[in-house]
Amino acid sequence: MGRRIDLNWDEWSPGLDTDAMTLAEVLATMPAAEADEVPEIIRKYENPESPDALPGAISLARHDCIHVLLGRGLHVQDEAFVIGATMGAASDITDQVVDFFIDLSTTQYPKHWRFEADHIPSYRLGVGFAVDNLANKDLHLIPLEGPEWQAKTVAQARKDLGIVKEELRAYFRKAELLVPGTRATRRLDTSAQRPDGDLTQND
Repeated sequence: MGRRIDLNWDEWSPGLDTDAMTLAEVLATMPAAEADEVPEIIRKYENPESPDALPGAISLARHDCIHVLLGRGLHVQDEAFVIGATMGAASDITDQVVDFFIDLSTTQYPKHWRFEADHIPSYRLGVGFAVDNLANKDLHLIPLEGPEWQAKTVAQARKDLGIVKEELRAYFRKAELLVPGTRATRRLDTSAQRPDGDLTQND
């Protein structure tokens, strides 16, 4: 998949108005990733091939797809929500795992990768959104990066997975209360009055 090289990582935010685009088309708007070496401790717990991988551990390509489907950018606050949602949708998630990841990500991860205390509300919101809406969906096991999913419109992919934009907006409104004023929060689509149509209709 080609990626943009003329866009800074902190500028990209797909939002929730990408319904008519394919998943591949939205991913093509994402900035090209820098060649950072992923620290060993993160590979240990977030690489799905690791024997110590936590629930919801996911490949980078699949993780990028979830950013698009959840309408979230690349700020750490966005990452926290996306990771939380992916873990919360895992069938083997537990409260103990959530607490362990919070401790791990805020105290053990290297500085560039570490979550700060003000990122944890977004992580918990992501977990809560998935537990309430995507429980046992195991998003991390779905081949979203494969050609079948890449050819789907974002609207169809969300529908197939049970991701409802009104529910996302409700959680984004909670973020406005819990994490007010940040750039990531300010650009969230929180409108409760968007005319998205009847979600029960077939496309």
